[in-house]
Amino acid sequence: MFEFNVAGLLKELTGATRSYVIDEPLGDVDPELVAVEPVQGVVKFTRTHDGILVEGKLASVFEVACIRCLETFHLPLTIEIEEEFHPSIDLRTGASLPVLPGEEETTISPQHILDLTEVIRQLFLLAFPAMPTCTQKCQGICPLCGQNRNVRPCTCANHIVDSRWAALAELLNR
Repeated sequence: MFEFNVAGLLKELTGATRSYVIDEPLGDVDPELVAVEPVQGVVKFTRTHDGILVEGKLASVFEVACIRCLETFHLPLTIEIEEEFHPSIDLRTGASLPVLPGEEETTISPQHILDLTEVIRQLFLLAFPAMPTCTQKCQGICPLCGQNRNVRPCTCANHIVDSRWAALAELLNR
């Protein structure tokens, strides 16, 4: 999916670059976060002393449910990548290089394949808002009758006082 053979770039001198246009479907990032458009953007690979620095800006659109009215809507998200990937094999000697714990996602495979899938997935999850709403003015669902107040107003009382706060509400009425 988001895999690139970087054997040629790893053989080049520090500072060598490659650019790639991405227009690929991401698939299911998370059960509640489904991409409805492909991931699009440009990434730049730069050879560093230790590996390959990946920089770029990617965007996609996801179908999510509003936390107020529970209606699904399309949420555009943009991420910026800046991650250094390290080879697992030394190209000159063929010897295995150590992979540090927690850096499995940013390790170039023994076949010199750099896979951006997990990094892109994690960045989109981090960009996803904790409480997505369809609009800033979403009125949500009435807690009594369940009517979506964006569609039509409900017939329930506008101000329902919790019985635990009734004594304080009486003070306001005086």
